[in-house]
Amino acid sequence: MAHMAGMVKRPEEIGGYHQVMTVERIAEGFSALPGVRAVALSGSRTSAIKDSSSDWDLYIYSDSPIAKDERKRLYDALSLTSRISISFFEEGDEAEDGEGNVFDLMMRSTAWTEGEVDNVYRNHHAKIGYTTCILYNIATSRMLCDRDGWLSRLQDEITGGYPEELRRNIIHDNLTVIDGAFSSPFIKQLELAVMRDDIVSQNHRLSAIIASYFDALFAYNRVYHPGEKKLMRYAGLLCNRLPRGFDEDIPAMIGAIGTEGLLPRTKAAIASLRDLVEAG
Repeated sequence: MAHMAGMVKRPEEIGGYHQVMTVERIAEGFSALPGVRAVALSGSRTSAIKDSSSDWDLYIYSDSPIAKDERKRLYDALSLTSRISISFFEEGDEAEDGEGNVFDLMMRSTAWTEGEVDNVYRNHHAKIGYTTCILYNIATSRMLCDRDGWLSRLQDEITGGYPEELRRNIIHDNLTVIDGAFSSPFIKQLELAVMRDDIVSQNHRLSAIIASYFDALFAYNRVYHPGEKKLMRYAGLLCNRLPRGFDEDIPAMIGAIGTEGLLPRTKAAIASLRDLVEAG
């Protein structure tokens, strides 16, 4: 029988008693299925910044896929309305209780998860934007079921220190793609979008610049990237050092889309980030 880790001593720390009990019942149901190695609560509810509107995100880690009809039977047994295989980002379901509380359940392969940790944490491969989001997700997970300690061991490994080679690679690759010396960095694409008065392309290119900006910033501070939401608040909370003018530069860039101020504001923000990185 799988070991069920007590989720919290005080349920009000992450949500109401009823929601917490539903989460634990879901975890117990999945933990009884063959091949399930771990169930964890992560995402907004376990992050450093949460509120009453934060999602309930449960991650089901299994060695082999869990059949859709098996998942449906589990939700039905718990009197939850379910929508199966909503797979826009990763394979998963939605379950809703009678009070309208929605629980998002992501089905993760243990092999895929190990591969992500291997690629990023152990082999130090950078991505363009959001490099360490999966690491943050695992690092901030609350274990609900950990059959043989696999997920706890993975969590212990990635919270043991930020690899310096990974840090260097993220900073290098993301700053290079922003404004590096090659034919088509993001800033050049933004210049073309401004020249063409293409407001949709301006938004698209600025979003890419901001994604790489934050990837480099979190890596510089040796903290994992927390994801897409509340990034300015997370940067203020998690980062020991921020670029000069950070609190003004990000909203100013976004507010300047479609105006002549977009390029100078964006270049100033990039310059401040580079100054921070080059200062060591």
